[in-house]
Amino acid sequence: KALTLGCACAPHERARARAMTASSLWQPSSSGALGFSVLGRAPQPGPLVVGQGSAVQAAHLAVAAPDIIGSAACLTAGAAAAVAAAGLLLAATAGAGRRGRRSLRRGGSMASPSSPQGSASAVARAAWPQSFVQGGSAEEVLQKVQWPQEWPYTANDFTRQDESDDLYFYDQPRLCTHVDDSFIGRLKTYYGKVFPQYPDARILDICSSWISHYPEEKTWSRVSITGMNEYELKENKQADDYTVRNLNVTPVLPYEDASFDIVTCTVSMDYLNKPLEVTKEVARVLKPGGTVIFSTSNRCFPSKAVNIWLKTGDMEHVLIYGSYLHYAGGFEPPEAVDLSPPMSKMGFADPVLVITAKKKAS
Repeated sequence: KALTLGCACAPHERARARAMTASSLWQPSSSGALGFSVLGRAPQPGPLVVGQGSAVQAAHLAVAAPDIIGSAACLTAGAAAAVAAAGLLLAATAGAGRRGRRSLRRGGSMASPSSPQGSASAVARAAWPQSFVQGGSAEEVLQKVQWPQEWPYTANDFTRQDESDDLYFYDQPRLCTHVDDSFIGRLKTYYGKVFPQYPDARILDICSSWISHYPEEKTWSRVSITGMNEYELKENKQADDYTVRNLNVTPVLPYEDASFDIVTCTVSMDYLNKPLEVTKEVARVLKPGGTVIFSTSNRCFPSKAVNIWLKTGDMEHVLIYGSYLHYAGGFEPPEAVDLSPPMSKMGFADPVLVITAKKKAS
C-alpha cells in the first residue's frame, strides 16, 4: 500500500513534503498512486499522517524526515508498527530528538508458570489481543470474543515512547481536526441517532478539544467536557462547561455519581495509560441505562500513544476498547459497529469504529 503523509498544515511543512515527494525515495505504488502524497487541509499546524506502508518505506520516512515527523506527527497505527518493526525511532516531542530503538516484545514479564492460574494468565497475556480476534468484522470481534479470566495487560503495554509530562506536549493548542471529514460526518450521524434516545440528556465528552463532533441539532440539555488544553476547551462551542484534567496523572472524573446520560470519547482512549481506572470512572458518573460511546480510527500521535496500541491493528483496537468496558464492570456486554466508508479499505479514508456499552440498571 502507499505510504501517505498528510495534513502537513504549515506551509513550510508542505513545501518540505513536496520536495521529498519529488525525490526518488517513494515510487508509485502498484495502483499507480504516488507512494507519498500531501493531503494538507487544516489552516494551522496540525498532525501529520502517515498511512499504512511497508517497514522499508516507514524506515525511509523516519530516517530521511526526522524534522517533519516531530511533536506534531500523527501516524496511523499500522505505520507506527511498521517503523517499530524496522527497529527505527519515530520522533518524540519537539526538541526531544531520537530516543532509541523500540522493542518488539508483545508483553512484559509473564506470570510465573508455577501454578495453573499463573500459567493460564501468562498464556493469555502473551496471546492478547491478536489471538483473541474472531470473525472478520468489528461487530463479530466483540460478539465472539472469549474474554481472559483476568485483565490481560502488563504494565509495559501502557508505556509510551515519550513519558515526559503530557502538559508539555498538549501545551500548544491544535485547532485542527485529527480525523478526516468523512469520519467526522459519519460519527455525527451516529450521534444524531443515539442522542435523541435520551431527551434533554446530560452529556460528558472526555479527552475533549475545541470540537466534539456532535450534531448541529441540539437534543440535549447540557454538555460538560474535560481535556488537556484550556484554550481548546474554551473554543468548544457545544460545551456548557469544561474542566482541565490530565487523566494520566489523576484518573478521576470531577463529577458526581450517576450524573450523565451519555459519555463520549473520540480517538483518544489510546493515549490513556490508566484506561481501566478511567473507564471505571465513566461507569461511576453514568446513570443506570446510560451509554458510553468510544470512537476510534487508525491515526495517533505515536510518541504519546500507549505501546499496545502501536503494535496492533483495527480489529485489535476494537477488542482493546471493548476490554476496557468488560473489565471495568458495571456495563452490559460491549458492542461495536464499523461505520467506515468503502474507500477506507484502500487507505483513502479514515476507518470509523465505534465501541459502545450501556451501564447496567441498578
